[in-house]
Amino acid sequence: MPRSLPAAIRRLAVALGLGAAMIMPAGGAAAFPERPIQLMVGFPPGGNIDIAARLAAPFLERHLGGGAQVVVVNKPGANGVIMLNDLAAARPDGHTIGLMTFPGLVTAIHDSRPRYTTDSFSFLGMFTDEPYTLYVGTQQPIRTVQELIERARTAPGAVTVAGAGVGSAVHLSAVLIERAAGVKFTWAPFVGQAQAQAAIQGGHVIAGISSVSGTVRLHREGQIRVIGIMQRERWGVAPDIMTMREGGVAVDSSAARGIGGPRGIPEAVAARYEEAVRRMVADPEFQAIAQRDFVVARFMDRAEMGALVAEQNRTYGEMWRTAPWR
Repeated sequence: MPRSLPAAIRRLAVALGLGAAMIMPAGGAAAFPERPIQLMVGFPPGGNIDIAARLAAPFLERHLGGGAQVVVVNKPGANGVIMLNDLAAARPDGHTIGLMTFPGLVTAIHDSRPRYTTDSFSFLGMFTDEPYTLYVGTQQPIRTVQELIERARTAPGAVTVAGAGVGSAVHLSAVLIERAAGVKFTWAPFVGQAQAQAAIQGGHVIAGISSVSGTVRLHREGQIRVIGIMQRERWGVAPDIMTMREGGVAVDSSAARGIGGPRGIPEAVAARYEEAVRRMVADPEFQAIAQRDFVVARFMDRAEMGALVAEQNRTYGEMWRTAPWR
């Protein structure tokens, strides 16, 4: 500041400058968002992951504020890895985010050696955590977990089980069932859950694994038959479905979904996302839609989400080191 200005004016200018700095959020958050936000999904339209993204998008718009517009962009392929590679390489300004699925993000690290690691991302908040289910086509005579296991035990490899690609979270859930029951399935990998369900409904595959939001509605409509839910207690929304433990197979497994972006998103922008996700999960309208669509809503903040990723990376890394399918 020029020393030629009167002292009083210099003091006023400094005060105004400091005031402006105090009200301007760090990291450029005041201008965020400056353009539409891309919410990338690593799977085709129509599956339960795509449905979760389209459920979340309008609520993110509402609770981010600032006239936010969130556009869902499908980038399917390689069990979600193509999208995650692109997300890790995106500009970290908050305008490109992705729907992250767990443990899928970490299992891919040990499966396909992608261009990302767990350190490549900013974790912004989790909004669902859903137990997986084991289901069959309605044309199958199988009605219980015990019947499916007995069929697999009688004819090893004859029971085909469908889901996303080899090494995916649902595939590893099938491996957990094999280990717990002492049987062997034949895994049938598909690009996405919608394609796997079509194969099962068509009688081309015997069974499948997917989260509750992808199966319970179809179960109630009589399009598939869910024979087991992978959690310790029966789910109050669908109390007729037995747990895997009741079927003699002690397996608990779930799919968690949240929002993430490339590493380096400004702290103020990341904090806005975290708060938006928290408000979304608490929003009565979101809760009502989640209940209608059999989505299990659960909020995790950024720290909790990061801790979950680290824990799963350790667990599934060890599982992959002893992988029987390699």
